[in-house]
Amino acid sequence: MQAYRGVVAYHLTTVGEGIDTVEQALLAAGLTFTRTPVTVAWPGGRGDGAEFVFVLPAPNQRTGLDLVQRLRAATTWLQVRTVDGSTPA
Repeated sequence: MQAYRGVVAYHLTTVGEGIDTVEQALLAAGLTFTRTPVTVAWPGGRGDGAEFVFVLPAPNQRTGLDLVQRLRAATTWLQVRTVDGSTPA
């Protein structure tokens, strides 16, 4: 189990060409991130993908929200999950 305190963690999962697109967007935004290989499955198929995780301080989420919006606007297939550790459980 991952514990996040005082930050919001973004988990971005993508496949194919989206892997390079997401990595370049994160680097261009100056964010520190992890990249983990994953298998993405859908009805009738599966493919090699990657999960990227980065965290931002809770008070300002604009960078993360803008990044996700730009990637989606570029038609990058993207699964996004956020984990909000800014408030006590």
